[in-house]
Amino acid sequence: MSDGLGLWLRRTRETRQISLSDVEKALRIRRRYLQALEMGDYAALPGEIQARGFLRNYARYLNLPVEEALARYDAEIQGRPMQPRTFSSAAPEPKAPIVNRPSVFSPPPTEAEEAASPRARIPSFVFQLLLVALGFFIIVAGGSFIWLQIASRAEKSDGPSTPAPTQVQPSGAATTPGTPATPLTFIPSIDGRVYLRLMANEHAWVRVTADARTIFEGTAGPGQMLETSAEEMLIVATGNAGAFQIYINGTDWGTLGGPGEVVRRAWNPLGEVPLEN
Repeated sequence: MSDGLGLWLRRTRETRQISLSDVEKALRIRRRYLQALEMGDYAALPGEIQARGFLRNYARYLNLPVEEALARYDAEIQGRPMQPRTFSSAAPEPKAPIVNRPSVFSPPPTEAEEAASPRARIPSFVFQLLLVALGFFIIVAGGSFIWLQIASRAEKSDGPSTPAPTQVQPSGAATTPGTPATPLTFIPSIDGRVYLRLMANEHAWVRVTADARTIFEGTAGPGQMLETSAEEMLIVATGNAGAFQIYINGTDWGTLGGPGEVVRRAWNPLGEVPLEN
């Protein structure tokens, strides 16, 4: 046998005037795989099992001895000369080529299936690195999201005044009826401002200034609430200190003073400061 397997297949096909397109339609084997068999380019085939299946179907289609075709294939891929063997005589020439003969082998993947499978073209170690990087990114993103949620909830629950309490003795504030007898705790605000809330318990005149601006001046009625803040100084003056409940940075400081007492008191972001009368 001087002819190689590929030349043997091609000459037989051309002798019978069968085109590669006819074989492709009949056997559902892609044209480039048929060409690879005829050229002896077995590396272009998807695998040895499928290559042997393609060759078996192609030989049957051309009415060639299947055993001889497989023996030629084995000899060529093993790099050894073809040994003379006795094969069964070829079957009689068929009247027409066998069309759509079923095969026990699964058909090769289509062009669309190969295009939809990018993983097959990616080395395994690269794919594993991509999976590790993706997992790391998901862990970092999830942890960041959880941390931001916790920080946001903590900030909302703490409010604008959440520093550690600083014990400050209000200067110039004498113990009067309606005011706490123990030293008050001044809690600085987190934004460095001082906040005032004044609640009127009865009709009384009062003046409130913040950073030298008059916020309110007049007679406040029972239940009336006055609120403001300042960056430098808050000053409250009234002729009836017992008529007003005062809150500094959210802390209840009791009343401004005793009933009918004339007072003038001031606070900055660090605490109460004395004023000259």
